[in-house]
This record gives sequence, C-alpha cells and structure tokens, in this order.
Amino acid sequence: MAVFMWLAALLSVTLIGAYFKIFYRKRRPGEPTIADGHFLWGNGEEFNTHAVEFLHKCKKTLGNIFTIRLLNQHLTIVMDPHAYESFHKQKEFDFDPIQKQVNMNVFSFELKDSQKLIKGASKMVRGNYMANSVQNFVNNVHLATEENLICNKDEWSQDGLRLFCAKTMFDSLYQTLFGRAEVNTLKMYHDFEVYHKYFNFLWLGLPRKMFPQACKALEGLVQQPTPDELIKRDDISEYMRTAIKMLQDLDQTDSEIIGHNLVYLHVNYNTFRVGFWVLEYILQHPEAYGAIMEEIDDMVYAKSSNNNSTEEDVSITTHELERLPVLESIVQETFRLSSGVFMVRYVNGDTWYTLSDGSKHLIRDGDRVAIYPPALHKDPEVFENPNEFKYDRFIDAKFHDKNGAEIKHPIIGFGSLCPGKRYALIQLKWFVLYMLNRFEFEHLEGEKAELDFQYHGHEIIPPKKDVQISIINMCLLLKRRIVPIQGISNSNSNTLLVPHTWHQQYITCPTYMASAIHYLSPYMASAIHYWSYIQGISNTSLVPIHGISNTTLTYCFKRAITNT
Repeated sequence: MAVFMWLAALLSVTLIGAYFKIFYRKRRPGEPTIADGHFLWGNGEEFNTHAVEFLHKCKKTLGNIFTIRLLNQHLTIVMDPHAYESFHKQKEFDFDPIQKQVNMNVFSFELKDSQKLIKGASKMVRGNYMANSVQNFVNNVHLATEENLICNKDEWSQDGLRLFCAKTMFDSLYQTLFGRAEVNTLKMYHDFEVYHKYFNFLWLGLPRKMFPQACKALEGLVQQPTPDELIKRDDISEYMRTAIKMLQDLDQTDSEIIGHNLVYLHVNYNTFRVGFWVLEYILQHPEAYGAIMEEIDDMVYAKSSNNNSTEEDVSITTHELERLPVLESIVQETFRLSSGVFMVRYVNGDTWYTLSDGSKHLIRDGDRVAIYPPALHKDPEVFENPNEFKYDRFIDAKFHDKNGAEIKHPIIGFGSLCPGKRYALIQLKWFVLYMLNRFEFEHLEGEKAELDFQYHGHEIIPPKKDVQISIINMCLLLKRRIVPIQGISNSNSNTLLVPHTWHQQYITCPTYMASAIHYLSPYMASAIHYWSYIQGISNTSLVPIHGISNTTLTYCFKRAITNT
C-alpha cells in the first residue's frame, strides 16, 4: 500500500511538472496579455467553435495584440488592421519553420533546400511560363466540361454545385498540374475533402494515427505516378517539371517528392474552393448575377468587330480579364467572407514589435506570431454589415479604421507569399467567366450554402454541405457552338478568346428575343421588366418558355431597356 501511494505521488508530481513545462506560461514584462483558457487545451475549443467571434471578444478586452494557446503552442495574435506590412518586414518573423512544420506534420516530407526550390520553381509561374500554363488550363476547362457533365444537352439537369466545380475546375487544375492522364480526379477530390478536415490538428502536431479516416484518405492521395513517369509527360506544368528535377538533384526520395506534389495540389485545391464560393454567392444574389453578366456582355459586345455579330470569337487579354471591376469585386468579397487562413510566423529571438499606434510589445523567442485575416475581414469597424455579401463592395472603394485612417490592405487572401498568386487568380476568373458565359445556373428551392465555421484556420472555409442546382447549357439550347477555347495565344499579347454565346444573342438580336418567347416584343418585354423593377421585384412571374428561366427573361428585359 505504501509503495502504491508513493508511486501515485510520484506520478502526480511528474504530471504537474509536465503540465508546467508544456502548458503553463508566466507572462514576462512587456509581453502581450495571455487570454484565459482551459488548463489543458487552452483556447482551442473556443477557436474551433467560431474563431472570429472569439478573437473579436479578446480584442475588446485585451487590445490589438494578445497571446492565445492552442494545445501546447502559444500564438500571439496581432489584430492591428495596419500591421500587414510591418509584420512581413519584421526579420525575426520567419515563415520557413512554419513551412517545415506543415510539410512534415501534414505531408510527411522535409525539403533539403526549400529556398533554392522556391526561388527556382517560382519562375515557372510567371511570364511566358504562366502564359503557357493558363493556355493549358483553359483547354482543360473546356475538355472537362465536355467530358464530365450531364448538362451538355438542351434541357435542365441537376447537380451539386460543389460536385459540379469538382468535375470541372478541380479536374482542370489537376490535369494542368500533372498532365492529362487516365486518373479518377473525383476520387482525388474526395480524398482531399476528407484529409483536409484534419488539417488543423495535423499541422499542430497531433499524431495522424489518431484520425483513421485521414490515414485512409492519405493512402489514396499518395497513389501517384513516380516522379520519373511524371516528367516524361509533354503537358505536365513547367513548375512541376522543374520542381521534380530540382528535388531529384537534391537526392530527395520518391516519397518525399510525392509529398511535395501534394503540397502544390493542396494549393490548387484552395483555388477550387474559392471557385465554388464565387459561383455560390453569385447564385445567392440575383443583383450580383445580373451585374456580372452585364459586365461580361458589355465586354464581348464592345470588342466584337461589328458590334452585332453572334458568330465570331472575341479575344481579350489577361490584363483585361484582371480589370473587370465587378468580377474583381466579387472575387475580393468572396475572399473576405470565405477566407479562414492564419498568417503564421516563427519568432527567431525575443523581439520588440511595434504596432501602428507606436506601442511596443515583446514577442518571445520560439513562439508563433500571427495575423488572422478573417478577424479583420469581419470587423464591423472596417466593413459595414460585415457578414453580408455585397457584390460591389470593392468597386472604387477605400476602407478606414474607427479613427478614419485608411487601411492599405483590407483584404488578405490566402497565399500572401505565394509566387503563383496572380496565376491562380487568372485561373479563378477565367473559370467563372467561362461558366457564366456557357451555362445558366439556378438554386433548387430552399438551397443555400453556409460556411462551416468549425474549419476556421483552413485557407478557405468549406460549406456545411453541397447545394443542389439546376443547370442548362444555353449554347446547345440555342444551337450555338462553343469552339475549343484557345486561351493565351502568345506570350506577348496574353490573349484569351471568348466565344459569343446566348447572352450576346439577347443583346444584339432583339428579334430573337421576340421569337424565343413567342409573342412578347422587345418593347413589351422592356415594359414588363420596368414594371417589375419599380415594384422592387427581382424576378418576374413569367412561365419559362423553351427552357428559359424567369431569371433569364428578367435579365433580358433589363438589357432590353437600354438596347431597344
């Protein structure tokens, strides 16, 4: 009995000692205030429940800088909306250890010379290389649309919007990255969906074996061609080809190279996630749908050679694609609402960090320091009605803090250090333009996606569930032919080709509108829409004719006001 009591006492002392060594923290002079939390897992539960609300609550009581604890890791949060530039310039704030932590804990590999790889491979997502990659992506979007969709017929069909995006955008991103091959990209997508649910737990260092579903999903994800097989493909992305060759020169193993391949696929997976939310928010908000279609139509109409042809393809440049204000605003607003990523850095040495108000705070050596963009994106002092989607929020807009000082970086999307950020945004915008130019989408009644806030900390927050939509290929309905998109025709002009489709026919050919709805003249259509407009009705109660929905008719009537 005495021995048992002695062992119990020894165990208690050991556990108490371990607790103080691993979890307990005594605040030093000058350090930020430590947020109260659970004695074991710290603030993890509150953060997991709703990170933004938790951090806003901390800001009210603790100020613009404070420290939270996630398990055994202390994280100093900077809530100063003007801190973005100084955060990046602080030389003691190092991203490399964070990158190594994610690579090892999530994807099971370690790079032998990450800086050399980043510097060398990053050139492959710029200039002529980017032009060729966008060309490849554009072609793959067209092929994926032709091969994978049941909606390529002249009648309405139903699908999940997220599944639709997986069959088109994720497939195109995968094929652009690794080259076209016989591969089940939907299985890769589903495996990523499962594995990514555990991302936060894995990068913090919890053993993967604690999550059997994650282990099973990873087994599927690593079933890739060998590096030697990949680089033999003619259409593999130059980034992947260069990265694989550099890793082989560094004597990295095949399994390590496959792990790195998954990192880049993970980046592209986030682009797919944004694509889903852009389309979803457009569908949720008819005013956004109308505005973006009007912008696309105006662009194509203005660039057609005789301003009346429905037969020619119209070329636009990537710069023009990037300068569509409604599309840009919708993308930025989507990032604002759906972004969930931490910008985390490792602290190399005790560091005095200065906020925009001049106050200095000591950040401890070995800690992590972070900006959490979603907390800024949802700040009511910066954004009016921050939880609402406003498609035109970022059109010619400036944003200020509560004291009136302008905020230079109101939106901080994922990939702030990513050399391929512009490339990813071009892919995203082209995908949205292509889909809206080719198909009409509608939610089924009662369907609406909601952000799943338990996944704050992910780059892009997923929806709680997929949403069901109706889709129709308007090009087939109107016997229109969409030619294979040529993409970027050469590296100098960065030209994209956009085919005329059904939307332009409504604008440039009023007589076609009349025949499509049998008996309504364009003038009567204009009158009906004008009546619905002054009554504040966003969708007239007309019976769909020839498969054309009420939304489409209302849209046509709106355009007819200015074109008839």
